[in-house]
Amino acid sequence: MNLRNASITVLLLTSLLFSCKTINTSENKNYVVNLQNSYQLIINPINFKISILDSNHKTIVPSHLTSGLTIGSERIISTKKITEKKYLVTTQSGIKADVEINTNKQIISFNISLKDGVKKDISLQFGGMSLAHGLGDAGSYRESFNLTENKNKNYKIVNDGGAQRWASSFAIFPKNKFAGVFFDKGKKIVSIDKNEYVMTIRNKNTANYYCFVGDMKSIYKNYKITRAENGYTDIEPKSRLFELGWESWDALGWNTNQVTVKEILKKFIDNKYPIKWAVTGSGFWEKGGTTTSFGKWGTKFSDADTFRNWMHETDIKWMIGLRTNFIPEGGPYYPKTKKRDKNLKVNAFTGNKLSITGKEKNYFVKNTNGTPLKMTSSIFPIVPSYLINGDAPGAAKWYSDQYSKWGIDGIKEDTMMNLDSLTNIYNKPINAIAQNNGLVMARNGEFSSAGTLLRINDTGVGNLNKRIPINYFQYAASGFPNVYSDVAGVHNMHNGKDAARSIRHTWLLSLTSGLAVGAYPSKWSLENQHIFKKAINFHYELVPYMYSAALEGYHSGYPTTLTPLTIAYPNDKNTENLSNFQWMIGESILATPLLKNHKI
Repeated sequence: MNLRNASITVLLLTSLLFSCKTINTSENKNYVVNLQNSYQLIINPINFKISILDSNHKTIVPSHLTSGLTIGSERIISTKKITEKKYLVTTQSGIKADVEINTNKQIISFNISLKDGVKKDISLQFGGMSLAHGLGDAGSYRESFNLTENKNKNYKIVNDGGAQRWASSFAIFPKNKFAGVFFDKGKKIVSIDKNEYVMTIRNKNTANYYCFVGDMKSIYKNYKITRAENGYTDIEPKSRLFELGWESWDALGWNTNQVTVKEILKKFIDNKYPIKWAVTGSGFWEKGGTTTSFGKWGTKFSDADTFRNWMHETDIKWMIGLRTNFIPEGGPYYPKTKKRDKNLKVNAFTGNKLSITGKEKNYFVKNTNGTPLKMTSSIFPIVPSYLINGDAPGAAKWYSDQYSKWGIDGIKEDTMMNLDSLTNIYNKPINAIAQNNGLVMARNGEFSSAGTLLRINDTGVGNLNKRIPINYFQYAASGFPNVYSDVAGVHNMHNGKDAARSIRHTWLLSLTSGLAVGAYPSKWSLENQHIFKKAINFHYELVPYMYSAALEGYHSGYPTTLTPLTIAYPNDKNTENLSNFQWMIGESILATPLLKNHKI
C-alpha cells in the first residue's frame, strides 16, 4: 500500500470512528416525557420509537419494532427535539413532520403535521400487547373478544349499512393499563395483533392521536373527557328503556297495525308481562311514504290518537322505527326490486317535499362536487335517497322538529346505508331527539351512543356462543355497555321448537340493559312458558339496580352495566378465559349466563 492510499484509509477510519462517537453523545439519549403518577413516555431520538414506563420503571407499553411513526410506508430515521413539546421528524425519503406531544394528567396527545402540503397515510405505532378489546362493531363479528387473536389484524373503522354501523377506534389493553383512540375524519384503520398496535389515518396532512394510561376507571374517565372535548357528548340514560319492551317486527312483520299490535300487547299484559315500551316499526306511514313522511299516518294507524291514548292509559310508551334518509321530491319512484322479507308489498314511493327544504338549507350529505348525495339501501327504502348530515349547521334541530310531528314517545333508529368512512352523520340528529326527552334505541353512530340503548342487529338464538357476547363485550369495552339486540327468542317463538335455546337466549338478554319480547310463545309447553316468564321477571327485578349502575357509568365513563372481567379485574389471569363469557353488573353482581349447554 502506498502512502497516498494509506492516508485515505486513515482518514476514512477516523471519519467512521467520529460518526460512531456522535451517536453516543448526550444529545442522542432518549427523550423522556414525565406523566402524572410517575409514568414516563420514552422516545428514541433516531427512529421515534415510543414506549411507556410505569412508576416502577417497568415497560407497560413496548415500542414498535421499527418506528413509532410512519408516514406513507416510510419509517422515521431522525428526530430532533425543538422544545419540550415539539419534535421534528424525518423519513427515509426526506419527508418532514412536526410532532407535538401534550400531556394532561394521564392523557397523552400526539399532534402530527406533515410539512410542505404533503398528504400521506400517518400511523402512530406501538409494540404488541397480549390482550386488547374495543373498536365497536369493527371488533365484533370476529373469532375472539381478544382483538390480538383474530385472523385479520386490520380493523377498518367504517359504516357498511349492515353489521358495522357503530364506529369507534377506541382500543383498551387492560393488562398494560393503556388505551388509544383517534377521532380524525376520513378512512381509519387500527391494526392489532401480538406484534403491534397501529392507528392509521389515510391520506391526510395532519393527524391527532390520544393515549391513556392508568387503572381502568381512570382510563375510561379520561376517555369520556376527551370524547366530549372532541364533540362526542353522552346522553343521560332514561330509566324506561331498562324495563321490559316489545317489538312488532318478530311478531307481525309488515302486518303491524293498531289492531294487531293492541291484540298481542293485551295478550302479554293479561299474562302479567310488565311491558313498558313498544316499537311499532313497520308500515305506519302513508302509502308510498317512509319513516320520514313525518306526521303522515297511513291506513294501518288511521286513528293514531286513539291508539296513542290506549298505549298511555296502559302505561306503555309508544316508539316507532325511524331512519335518517329522505326520498327526493317529485316521484313516484319505482324500486328495481320489489322483493323484501316479512310480507312487504311496495310498488312505488312518492316524493318527500321536505327534501326541497333539506337541499336548500344544505342539510344533506353531499358528493365531492357539492351536490346532495343519493344512496339506495338494499333493505328500505329501496330507491335512491338523501341522507341527513348531522354535522351540517341546523340539520339536527330541523330533523328533531320534523320527528316531533309523529307525536310519539321515542324511536328505534335503524338506517341502513353503506357509507364507508362517513361515520359521523348520525350522532347529532338522534342526540337531539334524546335530549328532547325522546326514548332512543340507537344503531348508527360513532364514538358515543346517541341514545339510552346501543343496539346490535340480526341476532338469533343460534348466536349465543360468540356472536352476541363478543358484540356486547366490544361495545362495553368501547365505553358503551347499555346494549340491546333483537327480542328474546327471536324467530323461534311462533312454534314449539328449540325452546331450550330461546330460553337461554332470554336469560342472556335479561342480564343486560335492554330486553324485549316479540311473538307470544303460545305453542310452547306450559313448563317452558313458565321458565321463559321467570327470566322476564328476573330482568324486571334487576332494573332498578341496572339503571342505578347506568347512571353511575354515565357520569364516570366506566362500563358499569356490563363490565367484562378482564376490565374489572385486569390483574387476575383467571379472567382471560375469553370463551367463558362472564361480566360484572355494577360492583356487586356477577353475570354467568349459560351459553353453550343446550340443557336448561
